[in-house]
Amino acid sequence: MKGRNNMNIKELIKNNKFMCTSNNDHYMEITELKDNKMSICPQGGGFVKSIDINNQSFIDDVVSEKIKFTNSFPMEWKKVKLYHDHWVSDNVNKNGVYTIEHYIEGYVTNHKWNGWSIPMVELDQIKKFNEIQKKTNSITDHELFKIIDDENISIRDFNEDDIVTIERSEFNVNGKTIKAFDVSLGWTWSEEEINK
Repeated sequence: MKGRNNMNIKELIKNNKFMCTSNNDHYMEITELKDNKMSICPQGGGFVKSIDINNQSFIDDVVSEKIKFTNSFPMEWKKVKLYHDHWVSDNVNKNGVYTIEHYIEGYVTNHKWNGWSIPMVELDQIKKFNEIQKKTNSITDHELFKIIDDENISIRDFNEDDIVTIERSEFNVNGKTIKAFDVSLGWTWSEEEINK
């Protein structure tokens, strides 16, 4: 199938892993191309959607580059407020006022796990995480981090019932080296972007 500018859309799909919007803010994994149907799902997981690649609207979006295809995924870090939903619901008094601060700060990319954030968090925010968790209604030994030293933390894995040790990593954000821990742990982290 060829559209304007002699573009072969089937080849674009076969040779790339992702479909994204022109401003690179929404990535879909290409899971299958069969006949003229492309199956995609949100990067990191979610519902599979089917697209008829002969649909003229889709072809127009590809030709005008509203939709792009790529094999790479940008790893641009942004600073966000991170929280678990129960931090909000467990900590509102009868007047609707939060009784404790209900978020920590961390860094995320657009990369997701099953649709949820994969945050990197600095040590001071790990300590704040523990303080928030202690004030919520549900607390067990797999919901608090043990701080071993500045380079290592641990927590009980609720799936395997093993202690998981997490080493601190380093990455660059706008020319600054950030030292943080990966606390994704299969948790359903919600995020809110911090104004730049």
